[in-house]
Amino acid sequence: MIISAENEVGAPSLPVESAALENIEAAKAFIVSEGARLCARFVGDKARAIILTGSLSRDEATLKRDGSGWRALGDATFLVIFDEPANVHTAEIEKEIESYLISQNVQCKIVVVTSAASELSKMKPHIYAYELRERGIVVWGDPFVLDLMQRFTAAEIPMEDGWWFLCNRIIEQIETAAKANQSNDTDADVRYRIAKLYLSMAACYLLAIGQYEPSYQERAQRLRKLATSSNPPLSPISLERFSQHVSECTLLKIQGETTGAYGQFPKWRDAVSDAELVWRWTLSHMLGVKPNSSRSELLVLLAKKQTMLARAKGWVRAAAVHPKVFFRSWFRWARLACNGSPRYLVYGAAADLFFSAQESDEVTPDLFLAIKANLPLSCFKDEEQLSWRTVAMMIADNFHGLVESTRT
Repeated sequence: MIISAENEVGAPSLPVESAALENIEAAKAFIVSEGARLCARFVGDKARAIILTGSLSRDEATLKRDGSGWRALGDATFLVIFDEPANVHTAEIEKEIESYLISQNVQCKIVVVTSAASELSKMKPHIYAYELRERGIVVWGDPFVLDLMQRFTAAEIPMEDGWWFLCNRIIEQIETAAKANQSNDTDADVRYRIAKLYLSMAACYLLAIGQYEPSYQERAQRLRKLATSSNPPLSPISLERFSQHVSECTLLKIQGETTGAYGQFPKWRDAVSDAELVWRWTLSHMLGVKPNSSRSELLVLLAKKQTMLARAKGWVRAAAVHPKVFFRSWFRWARLACNGSPRYLVYGAAADLFFSAQESDEVTPDLFLAIKANLPLSCFKDEEQLSWRTVAMMIADNFHGLVESTRT
């Protein structure tokens, strides 16, 4: 699916009828065209361009039939570029687009992000910038806005960025699991979560060995080649099994179902176990140590490697975003700052919860308390009973409040 909007700024296109959405490609195109149209209506001539990013821009979004309509399992992300910093109510735009799509029998989470054009030229090599530059599609406005970005190769992306990517996916898994009512491996939503986890493992691993690719299909193909190579690279997982699982998960992500062409679809327990192996292996390579170190040892070494300036930036931003919490808990924050930046504390908490228990009843109360104690933002009182779900949501809240929108 290739989408190219040639609408001039200030001239949004007319609505597209949804009656003809008989196949998945038509449904994808409808989400993109209507999302771009409504987004443009809100930002008007204040914006320079609107860029489609993520799985829809790579033609790798997952949509499923839902009665007579369609349901997207992921989201549609629109990046709105302004010549100058602008104050835009993105939540209002997202809600408006989602409501309109629902009225047309299409369910899709919408994400609207804003940026100044000057920020594009300042982007350093990392996964998001690489995929935006290579796979982003201008759906409204200046068709050459992506030319403002610096060109760089995948080999220039730091290995740490792949590990961050996997950590972010683990937190997404924790938050989704905390809200879900189903944990059966055969459930469609659980299988989708398994697929996303393996696809993130593939991205993390390939970046670590210098062979990163910007799309799911390209990564799956790269792994298959490595698995059959006469001189395969080192891997924390059997490359043959890893390749098979990633290929099956790629089929599920893109087609909405698997065929078994590459083997049996992985189980949730396998996914969690393999994720920890990739998590440890990549972090060990980043630190230059053996991968048999414990999670806590690796995180301590990671904190020591971080410069004081980088750590301070994370805490200063946290204090600026949450001044009331800072003034109320400054002494506790000072103690936590000795252990690492907010990002690494949140990543460590997520790893402890995710890898320590694949079933919620296997985690001890002491572990809950230890995780809670290492999180900068704590919305539960000491006397309240902690559960797997409450701790999972605490981790998610800390991620959204301190980590998600920053590179510190």
